[in-house]
Amino acid sequence: MDLRRAAALALAAACWAAPAAAADDCEILPPQVRERAVYAGFSAKRMCEAGLKPLWQGLPDGAGQVMRFTFTSGHDLFWRSVTITARPDGSGYLEVVGGGFVRRDIRSPWVDLKPKRRRLSRKSMAALNTLAEQSGTFDYEVGTWHAGDPPDTLYVHCQTLELERADAAGYRFSAVNIGCKRPEKLMPLVDEVIRLGGIGMVRGNWSAYQ
Repeated sequence: MDLRRAAALALAAACWAAPAAAADDCEILPPQVRERAVYAGFSAKRMCEAGLKPLWQGLPDGAGQVMRFTFTSGHDLFWRSVTITARPDGSGYLEVVGGGFVRRDIRSPWVDLKPKRRRLSRKSMAALNTLAEQSGTFDYEVGTWHAGDPPDTLYVHCQTLELERADAAGYRFSAVNIGCKRPEKLMPLVDEVIRLGGIGMVRGNWSAYQ
């Protein structure tokens, strides 16, 4: 085996295994997600610590639908989670939580964001729902945007995006290594979430470093 490829495989395995070993104390994701290769294990501990609630266990009181988009650095240097909740009247609200190292250096301080919350009009919610339907990401119970990739494809240190939705029809989950693979069908939805959530961009990637 090519030594560079062997090194990449070892590095990818280490990055995959270490975060997955972290305790998911609040069971933020259901067993059928945690046990599948679509889930890299980066986000659960952070989401639990931030007080996010499991969507797969039911909708919050008064909510007609909840969508959650969680971005995690491939180096675990930062993370952001955007939760969008629909109200019965068609309007909604968005909340962003997260944290990260102050600089691209794990020796720098880790800072947790003060949660940001904003209202969303019925028009904004309708546009988001349309983009979600067009993307097809919630058409299956548990899925991934890597279907069809060659078996030896490696995505080392890519940012992970986990997409969740809970509504009257149940719970849906999908994942993508969004820093490396940007499915054309998915990106209009992701770009709108990024815009609404005010998440920074650096050299074309989502980042805590603005």
